[in-house]
Amino acid sequence: MKKQQQHPGGGADPWPHGAPLGGAPPGLGSWKRRVSLLPFLRFSLRDYGFCMATLLVFCLGSLFYQLSGGPPRFLLDLRQYLGNSTYLDDHGPPPSKVLPFPSQVVYNRVGKCGSRTVVLLLRILSEKHGFNLVTSDIHNKTRLTKNEQMELIKNISTAEQPYLFTRHVHFLNFSRFGGDQPVYINIIRDPVNRFLSNYFFRRFGDWRGEQNHMIRTPSMRQEERYLLRTRSDPSPLA
Repeated sequence: MKKQQQHPGGGADPWPHGAPLGGAPPGLGSWKRRVSLLPFLRFSLRDYGFCMATLLVFCLGSLFYQLSGGPPRFLLDLRQYLGNSTYLDDHGPPPSKVLPFPSQVVYNRVGKCGSRTVVLLLRILSEKHGFNLVTSDIHNKTRLTKNEQMELIKNISTAEQPYLFTRHVHFLNFSRFGGDQPVYINIIRDPVNRFLSNYFFRRFGDWRGEQNHMIRTPSMRQEERYLLRTRSDPSPLA
């Protein structure tokens, strides 16, 4: 058994096979050496190179993505500073992300979804902002034939722009008949509340107020009166 050499200070010799060349610790001349940034974090040069390559690929991918969807401000400043041909010169300006304000809007109303209130608000807004509000008095015909669709689209398209057309009607495909497709808006309602509203409308007509319904139907059953009260105040159903 070989006897371990003693260090002059009294401890074990740290270099039992002799001091390395140049006085450096062993293994620093190899690419497999361990690099330490923190006492608890150690990694090899191969791992370091892999991380840097991954970061480079990520940065390049992010750069091309931003150039495809609209470059940030600092890239435009860099383009102006360099003054040479760039990606934008070869591919043109990026597409606009903000749509222009529509001049043709169709509000195809859904029954018992508060469309009457919306139309009243639209009438006030049309007077304030100066757009043409086109309404229809036909409320009981929502499904149109092909000829009726063509006629209605023709009448709508000849309205003075900017306009907003409103009617109880199913979706109309303007492009199918050679017209410009307008912007559609709509409002829907909770199905249960819509069913209750439709029930009371069909039973009592276009009346307003709970007292009118009670006077008109004095023999109403108790559960019907409960539904009538919750129509104006839906909190008991919660």
